[in-house]
Amino acid sequence: MRTFLKLTCWMLICVLLCGSAHFALADQMLDAEREFAKTESLSGLVDIPGMVQPVRYYAQNDALWQHLVYERKESKKRRPFRDSGCGPTAFAMALNALVDDDQLVLLREFAKRPYSLCTCSLNDAQCDRHSARYQITSVRDYVRFLPLVLGDFAAGNNTFGVYSRSETVAGTSTGYIGKVCEIFGLEYQFTYDYQDAVAALKDEQASVFALAGNGGCFTTVGHYVYLAHADDQLLYVLDPLARENYKTNHASKLNIITPGLVSLRHEDVTFAQFSNFIILTK
Repeated sequence: MRTFLKLTCWMLICVLLCGSAHFALADQMLDAEREFAKTESLSGLVDIPGMVQPVRYYAQNDALWQHLVYERKESKKRRPFRDSGCGPTAFAMALNALVDDDQLVLLREFAKRPYSLCTCSLNDAQCDRHSARYQITSVRDYVRFLPLVLGDFAAGNNTFGVYSRSETVAGTSTGYIGKVCEIFGLEYQFTYDYQDAVAALKDEQASVFALAGNGGCFTTVGHYVYLAHADDQLLYVLDPLARENYKTNHASKLNIITPGLVSLRHEDVTFAQFSNFIILTK
């Protein structure tokens, strides 16, 4: 009888402890969500001149996540997303233009561990363990945090064994792009021809992002941007690095419509130093 009572007591204690741990974890996740919710975001829908529907814009230097560490698991560095997250951010805009919101959750089926973030790191591998983690689960989460999900994917959190983030390269290499496109049944191609890119912009089944080379009007090192629209005279570009002004060579060639959205005359595109264009197609 005593043994039975002791066992019963231990079971009750375990239930209480586990229940408390469950609610504590839930509270931590809510705390993390509140932290992101109270921060003003640069990202959202923007109107592009000449386009009927607004386009979703993401900023790598969004206050929501600009300071989050963006590294693969083995890295000893602690580089923030704002400094080198242009690749996943530009890709996120291109992907969002072609993939329905409710389909974005397909990414979780190809993750080695659940996509999550906290107030210090965009992935679990680099978390300092002192911050509450917020697990990305809903369609809303995937739309809201898509650049970070793609960043985590590129850093190695994928079942394909692809690593596109390293300590020796400042940004993100392109190896992960094909695998993400494979998940959503998209085709992709690299081209060096600006006219091919402009032609793709007029196709509702395609979207384009590009690598701007160093020394151009966008960057002094190398920078991915999303090509949102083109008319007869102008190219409209969504720059993942939202800026009120540019301190670059030939910065005067850019017309800043709003931080993150600029236009560039077709005849001045050479000053952008685009080294290649990545075209995604349904």
